[in-house]
Amino acid sequence: MRQDLRWRVGFIFIITIFLGLIISPIGAGFFKTDPIRLGLDLKGGVELLLSPDYRLGTNILNKLGDALTAKVTQASIAAPQVVPLGVMDGDRYDGLKLTFASASDAQRAMNLNAFPEHYQFNQFGESKNFNFTPVVKGNVIELKVLEDARDFPEDALDRSKAIIEHRISEAASGMAEADVRLDGKGRLNVQLPGLKTLQQARDIIVATGRLTFRINDQIVLDGTDMSDVRVSYEAGKGYVINFTFKDEGAKQLEKITTENVGKQMAVYLDESMLMNPVIQDPIPGGSGVITLGSAAKDEVEKDALLMKSGALPVSLRVVESTQVAPTLGKEIVKQSILAAIIGVVAVIIFMLLFYSLPGLLADGALIVFVILFLGVLALFRGVLTLPGIAGFILTVGMAVDANVIIFERIKDEIRNGKRVRPAIHSGFDRALIAIIDSNVTTLIAAVVLFFFGTGPVQGFAITLSLGVLISMFTAIFVTRTFLEWKVDHDPDRYAKYFGAKEVTIE
Repeated sequence: MRQDLRWRVGFIFIITIFLGLIISPIGAGFFKTDPIRLGLDLKGGVELLLSPDYRLGTNILNKLGDALTAKVTQASIAAPQVVPLGVMDGDRYDGLKLTFASASDAQRAMNLNAFPEHYQFNQFGESKNFNFTPVVKGNVIELKVLEDARDFPEDALDRSKAIIEHRISEAASGMAEADVRLDGKGRLNVQLPGLKTLQQARDIIVATGRLTFRINDQIVLDGTDMSDVRVSYEAGKGYVINFTFKDEGAKQLEKITTENVGKQMAVYLDESMLMNPVIQDPIPGGSGVITLGSAAKDEVEKDALLMKSGALPVSLRVVESTQVAPTLGKEIVKQSILAAIIGVVAVIIFMLLFYSLPGLLADGALIVFVILFLGVLALFRGVLTLPGIAGFILTVGMAVDANVIIFERIKDEIRNGKRVRPAIHSGFDRALIAIIDSNVTTLIAAVVLFFFGTGPVQGFAITLSLGVLISMFTAIFVTRTFLEWKVDHDPDRYAKYFGAKEVTIE
């Protein structure tokens, strides 16, 4: 065997074995990667679409109702009946509904500007801003809240995404396939494969994160009175976390650190330990510094974010929810796998019947394609969905199409009088442009689908792109290597397998 063929065959063998091990149970444990991860539509589970919850709790609505009623009565208008607007969901409502004695009273109240679109009042020493849409319906005025009172920061959804991902990762090992992403419309899409009920999803997502400080696994302090957390750089210490407690929390911190110098005080978010620093000195006044050694800036900032924003920085509401039963997911998996197997087997039989020995070698390349596709998907922690399986089956057909083009070109070269070895070289060279052209066109379409599609469409685009790239590799490199390896010693004896009646020497 030629030296270059040895290298090529060895390369194909190594990557096939490597990726094959990754998708096997033994290899998955050894390489510390999950096998093929199944998406929501295959495994079953819950999908939630979340948006910022601009509704208000009853405590704030009561204060607001009292303030608005006072304005109305000062103008000698009979006090309206004030009730929350909409249906209660988690102690939150859409706004206020004020019912007046008559339509004229309601109109007078509107004319007096008693219900401005922007309203502000102080609560707990903080200024709260409300935006409303007042609507008059006879003797009723409805005030619907447009924005939350807390004036959400611009990065509120990014921070919420990080916190939700953290909670999901700690909630259960069975949710490794969970996916949280921003949809570009100010909403969060959360997919939780394997989860059985919507309530489980709500409990994980809307639960308030609790920050605690523990010594010897005993909670000695919580983050209720923590007022500030920030990252700074100190010479000789690297990036550190500066934190401040106020009021009772500051007193407790001083007492605890005074009594436990030299001990470790772990910082937990829910039941996940963020860090475990040693108390070096008592901390009077409530302000301290956590030194994390050589930790990278990104890691320190992430820990500081979780300490500062253990609770979600923005209230979220479920605007859409989808639940796929595990039994339905299992049935879809069976049908999808069966469809994929039938497709691959049908292609293998077709190539074997129509192209004999070259078809058998192409079938070998197709098996390599399947292993590489699944292995790369597992290696990069991709999620296989139902549209993804459709994309995979489509690329199987494209891989075979490339081989058909190549074999027909080789046949043409042999019929024109070339011997097998130069015919193989010429056949691949002639087929290369057509193969690249068709595959690049498909890749362009897949890229467009990815950037302009959402959810399942993007999943289809990703698997289609991956399949196209791998099918080009197997058709152009693997199939060619197999053919050249087979005809290396006695090429002319294989001419008949390409449809040649006899061999003519140029």
